[in-house]
Amino acid sequence: MKIKPTADILASWIKSYVPQRDLFFLSKEDLERKLDLSSVLVMPIDEFFEHSVYQQLDYVNGYEYWNIKNAQYVIVAESDWIEQLEATDRQFILAAQQKYERGLVLPASFIQNIDQIPSDYIQNEHVILQRGMWEQLDWGCKEQLLTTMVSEWWDNGECEEAPNELSVFLKHYANRFCVQQGANCLAAVLYAISEGKQSWFIDEWVHQKTFIEKLTQYKYRQINAEDLQPGDVAVWNDKSGIIQHAAYYIGQNIFFNKHGQTIFNPWKLLSKEHLYNEWKHLKFVIYRREGSLDGINII
Repeated sequence: MKIKPTADILASWIKSYVPQRDLFFLSKEDLERKLDLSSVLVMPIDEFFEHSVYQQLDYVNGYEYWNIKNAQYVIVAESDWIEQLEATDRQFILAAQQKYERGLVLPASFIQNIDQIPSDYIQNEHVILQRGMWEQLDWGCKEQLLTTMVSEWWDNGECEEAPNELSVFLKHYANRFCVQQGANCLAAVLYAISEGKQSWFIDEWVHQKTFIEKLTQYKYRQINAEDLQPGDVAVWNDKSGIIQHAAYYIGQNIFFNKHGQTIFNPWKLLSKEHLYNEWKHLKFVIYRREGSLDGINII
């Protein structure tokens, strides 16, 4: 089956997808252009990446910091600043965002009603999104843009149907997109092994040491086995022993799973074959709860 973001999920994304404050990434040479910078902050990029405000997940995931290349400075501006510039300066800055591979830059082909986009925001066949222009687009255009972007770039929606006997606490999240940035695969597993009793776990961005500590607290142990049982936790480690992915096995060759930590990565039910193929280059490890370990060697 295939899933798409529902109307209520899209409504939440529309409010949060484009951060309230605009960020523009530029090179040292770009700043030699005589721009009016009197009402903005200009930050060296190393200082910017250590700034507590701009390390919030809405900014990190929205602007996709991990993709940015060859920029040395960041302009931090109120959402109306870009519109106050001369058209040539505005076009120059917006075109640079596509060049430096910043987030919130989409192929123009993703937007069916391209006439809604102000012409200055279309550069090199890409649309550069900023808060002010985003607020001016009509609701239908935003829904269409987000739905297309998710299916083309983030997740095509392919998943397994929920078995009738799936636990209620998993049914609530299975095959559903989320509304909070940061929820990752390790958090999804911890929510599952708590049997839904710790509902807030699922929205956290959990790191490896915290994850292993919580598995231990819930009496899970790494075992020397290959066959899975319902309730097992599957983990894929790289050569350095760093966890790259984890999922919760519900039985019938199906896992409860989340890929990535953005709002565009849904909680999904995926087949064992799908996950095994995707992570086959990594070491596969099973954790099992005490009480289900008869005849199994603990590592």
